[in-house]
Parts: sequence; structure tokens; C-alpha cells
Amino acid sequence: MPRIEGTGIYLPERKVSNDELFDRFGREKLAEMLDRIGHGARYHSAPEESAATHAVRAGREALESAGVAPEEVDLLIVATDTPAFQSPATASYVQHELGAKRAGTFDVNCACAAFVTGMDIAVKYAHADPQYRTSLVVGTYAMSKFLDPNDSGTCALFGDGAGAVVLRRGDGPRHFLASTLLADGAYWDYMGVYEDRRVSIRKRFSPTLNQEAWPALIRRTLGKVGLSTEDIGLFVFTQIRRFTIEEVMKSFGLPFERTHVVMDKWGYTGSACVPMALHDAIAQGKVKRGENIVLCASGGGYAMACLAMKY
Repeated sequence: MPRIEGTGIYLPERKVSNDELFDRFGREKLAEMLDRIGHGARYHSAPEESAATHAVRAGREALESAGVAPEEVDLLIVATDTPAFQSPATASYVQHELGAKRAGTFDVNCACAAFVTGMDIAVKYAHADPQYRTSLVVGTYAMSKFLDPNDSGTCALFGDGAGAVVLRRGDGPRHFLASTLLADGAYWDYMGVYEDRRVSIRKRFSPTLNQEAWPALIRRTLGKVGLSTEDIGLFVFTQIRRFTIEEVMKSFGLPFERTHVVMDKWGYTGSACVPMALHDAIAQGKVKRGENIVLCASGGGYAMACLAMKY
């Protein structure tokens, strides 16, 4: 089974601070919401940037971190719901720009659960077929391209960026532990980019939806291999709402230090937020080799994915 060999991230240069949003839309309208969800800033793409260019930058850093040449990549998965173009797959552009000439490629789109789903797919490709020794999974997001500039709620919520992970199969101990994918398509029309090509929140999700769904999803996943939440060294969640993560960790009876958040500095980067948070946690020394980690994500649709593995 493959293990995580390297990670990388990319942030666009343009920082959009909370103060800038307050100047545009008024402090009274946004301050309470941003304080509640814990978002301190977000970064928006330059006109010439896209989810594809972000993915290339993050992927290149992950390959360098892993000491892997682009030509060694057997499988390239790009996870995004803000593709650079309708067709072909964003992964085609990323493969070309990276020089990953040998890699099979495709995109995964299940909104903000796409990266964890892509990791699960890559692990199972490696398990099922020996030709897939090295995989690069990239979560990338450029939702600023789809924002209505007059919509204070979506402009305050979404940021851009990318995170990438290199997985490499070796002869060592088993690193994949268990995974679970779930969905409830009844939520398909709650939030998304629909006919007008602008992101819109048509209906409000219950603020406790993830708070209720994540613990059950994680326990179900860990139960497959006889583990409990106490056996996990690091939890990485979708970075939509800090309060939700705090409540989930309390429900486990675990300290907040066993998770990691980045929405305070990067905002909500959708399908990129889990790999970006994982990269940042590793860079800060919050997880050690051999420790169990859980990646838990959810997004519009309503799609959910949980992956447990050893780092």
C-alpha cells in the first residue's frame, strides 16, 4: 500500500483581508459571520490564473518534496469543482505542464469531498494494479472566478489555492487503513455553480449538518479496522467552519491540538482545503511518521469522504 511521500501547496498572491471586505460591504453585515466561522483572510486568483495553474504549482512542490521526478508519476488525479475549462480534464493540462508524460490522468468532481475521494481512488489503484506505483493527487480551487462581486456572502467565504500529495507504494508496512464514501443527493440544489456560471447558495444547509455527519462517518470508517478516535494522531477536516471542528473534537473527547485549521489565514479553499491543511500540519511538525491520520471532507451535493491511513 502507498504512503504519503511529499506534499505541496500554492496560494495566489492577491490577499483579500477581512478589512477589505468590510470596506466593500460593511462591517456590520460580515463581522459576526466571519468571527463565527473563523475566516481571517482569503486569496484570489489573478486573471491569468486558474485551477489548472494552481494545481501545477502545488504538484511541482509536492514532487520536489517527495524527491520524485515527474516522469515517475503513474497516476495523476486532479480534484476540483472549479475546472479550468469544461473539456478536456484539467488534469490533461497539469500533466503536460508538469512533464508527467507516463501518467494516466483524470479529474474528480464531488465538490469539496473530491480530494479525499481522489486519495481513496489512488490508494485503491495502487492496491489493485502494480503498474500504479506513484500517484500525484491534487486538490485545486479557483472559486473566485465564479463569484458574483456584489454577493457579500460568497465573496467573504471562498478563497483559492491548491494542495497536492504524492503517494508511493513501497515494501514497508500497510499505510492505508480504511475509507468510506457517502452522499445524499437530495442536497444537489443547495449550493453550487449552476446555469449562470456564478456560485450561489440557493438553500441554507443546517449549521449542524457536518457536526452531526462527521463523527458517525469517522467512527464507521475506523470501526472497519478496530480503531477508535483515540488512536488517531491527527484529524484534518474540511475547513469551512472552525466551530464545527471544535464541536466534533469535543464529541470525541479529544484536545483541539489533534486537528489543524487554516481558515484563519487562507479562508475556505474547497476541494483544496484538506491537502493544504495537511501540508501545513506536517510543516509545523504536528504529525509524525507512523502516526494514524484521518482526512474527513464534505461538500455540496451532499458528498462525504473519510480516509484513515498511517502517515
